[in-house]
Parts: sequence; structure tokens; C-alpha cells
Amino acid sequence: MIPSILIVLVVLAFTIVFFLAAQVRLRYSRRNSLAAQARELTPVDIDAFENLTDTEEEEFLRTSLSPSEFRGVQRSRIRAAKLYVAALSQNAGILVAIGQTARLNPDTEIAAAGQELMQKAIQLRLWCLVSYMRMEAAFFFPVLVSPTNRLANQYMLVSYMAASLPGRAAA
Repeated sequence: MIPSILIVLVVLAFTIVFFLAAQVRLRYSRRNSLAAQARELTPVDIDAFENLTDTEEEEFLRTSLSPSEFRGVQRSRIRAAKLYVAALSQNAGILVAIGQTARLNPDTEIAAAGQELMQKAIQLRLWCLVSYMRMEAAFFFPVLVSPTNRLANQYMLVSYMAASLPGRAAA
């Protein structure tokens, strides 16, 4: 009973922090252009992140190393992957702000694309939260839980959507 209450409180705390950060980004987005916001994105090596969360790579390490070595290596990989997730989450917040700015554009096509970007970026931010929590579990139980690399695909989709906005806004 106590662990489930603790989990609910942690999820609630993350949710509150997420929405407070989103509100700050929304206020910030109203003051800056799309290009200025896009420059704030942190470059992320998606291939490296996918390698860290690759299940085939994990299985190879599991069979190649002793159980204690595997746990140590897997924890190091998870630590690194969590840094990538933090960067992806920060970028998702910036993409929400970019979507918000584009949504306010008088051109209806750009406004619609901005609305869609904003929604996808919010979903990405939630995916980051879930992924981070899964990685926390995998860190403590590296043999039982594996991190997932589905987050990389979601990030690529949202970043491509954002990349198409400045070109449309400039036209």
C-alpha cells in the first residue's frame, strides 16, 4: 500500500513539474520568433541513444558478460540514456513553445501545423517522462527491465514537423 502511494506521489510531482515547465515555455514562446526558439534546441545523437536502448545490443551484452559485469555495464548505459532522455524532454518543451508560436500565426496552414506540432510535442514530453521512469526501474533491476528506444522514433517525427515550420513561416 505504501509503495503504491509513493509511486502515485512521484508521478504527481513529475506531472506538476512538467506542466509548470510547459507554462513557462508558453509564456516565453510569445516573446520569441520561431527561428530564435529553434536555435535553443540541444543537438541529440539519436543513433547513440538508439544504441544505448537497443534490445539486441542488450541481449548481446547479457550473453557475453557475466551477470555482475552485465549489471554494471547496463547501469552505465542506462545512466547515459537518461541524459539523452533529459535532453529530449528539454527539446520537447522548446518544440511545444515553437508550436504555440506557430499556432498564433495568421496563416491558417501554419497555425494548423503549429497546433499539431504542439500536441505531438506534449505527447513526446509525456513519453519522455514514462521513458525516464522506466529507465529508473531498469537501473535498479537491470536484469528484469529493459529501457525502450521507441522514444527516438517519436522525437524524430516531432523534430521533422518542427523543421518544416520555419520554411512555411518565411514563405
